[in-house]
Amino acid sequence: MRFTLLCVFTLLLSLGTIAQNKHEFVSIEEKVTGKRVELFAVNSNNIAYDIFLKVDATGYRRSSARPIIKNIPANSKVRMITLVKLANTESNYKYTLVVNEVRFDLAMQKDDAGINYKMDASLKSKTVDLFTKDNCLLCNQTKDVLANNKINYKEFNIDQDSTYLVSLLKEFKANNIKSKIQAPILKIEDSLYTNIKTQKQLIKTLQEHYK
Repeated sequence: MRFTLLCVFTLLLSLGTIAQNKHEFVSIEEKVTGKRVELFAVNSNNIAYDIFLKVDATGYRRSSARPIIKNIPANSKVRMITLVKLANTESNYKYTLVVNEVRFDLAMQKDDAGINYKMDASLKSKTVDLFTKDNCLLCNQTKDVLANNKINYKEFNIDQDSTYLVSLLKEFKANNIKSKIQAPILKIEDSLYTNIKTQKQLIKTLQEHYK
């Protein structure tokens, strides 16, 4: 698997597609302690990423001759490499960063007991009503997760059509929900799922419904 990832990332670099040194959520942070320079990958998003980091350095005792590939969990900081400056030598480095979003496969996710979730085919074939809003990153991530797991869904953008908002308000009243409307909101069969704030919560919600 690691060899395959390396081939994919190398291909991306050779094609000159995305050297994502200024990724929206993943950045490289430097920590200098004396002669030591540590590089960390910082992920500020609520989903995980696989990253490829290639460091070209001169004037250091140790440099990255080989690219580094690591998984960076959601909202985390992971050390990638430590460089040690040589005495009386000018030192500098540059890096190439490629970021790949980790796709979630619900069937492969496990709970704390290590039990695989299984989706009943008849349930999985039912259509999910997905209420979204404009400029909603988690809404887009929700659509990706549903599509990746071949779960049919119908999208209702409440910013683009007020009738969808009226329908949703009726659902809130029927289910005696007092909280404010915050997208995304899912209706699966007779169940209404609100207050989903992270992709981790989304995955858990879908797992619980389809287990």
